[in-house]
Amino acid sequence: MVTRVHPIILASQKLPVDYSKQTPDESFWLQRYGDINNFEHYLSNNGTLVLKFFLHVSKEEQKKRFLKRIEDPEKNWKFSDRDVVERKHWKEYQKAYEQVFFHTSTASAPWYIIPADRKWVMQLLVSQIIVDRLESLGVEYPQLTANQRENIEKSKNMLLEES
Repeated sequence: MVTRVHPIILASQKLPVDYSKQTPDESFWLQRYGDINNFEHYLSNNGTLVLKFFLHVSKEEQKKRFLKRIEDPEKNWKFSDRDVVERKHWKEYQKAYEQVFFHTSTASAPWYIIPADRKWVMQLLVSQIIVDRLESLGVEYPQLTANQRENIEKSKNMLLEES
């Protein structure tokens, strides 16, 4: 996200194109989105459940949280002055997020955009999605065969007979 809002960061990444002299065009970002989709598709094809959550905090709520972090000495460690500077790019970040959601939400790896101004609501929604998705996998403990149960009983007896 940060490189989309501040593409000059790409200049120091030793990419094939020198982005200190030019701004990446839309094809650059589309390639990156494609790489993300390909990676997530690979994970999904190999049995990994991919869950992507965007916890959307409003600008007003973010301000309240920053002020709390500043005012409470025990929360000062959570605060970064860079966050306040980045707030000046709020609209640019929102546009960048929209692009990411549009280009990287797929059937095998959809985005879940969660309202996060109220932490308890966010936690409830996220936990419900996780539970629903895990239940949809239909995973169950394997059933033992009669032979396996017999071997377990023999092993138990052997352990009990040890001195």
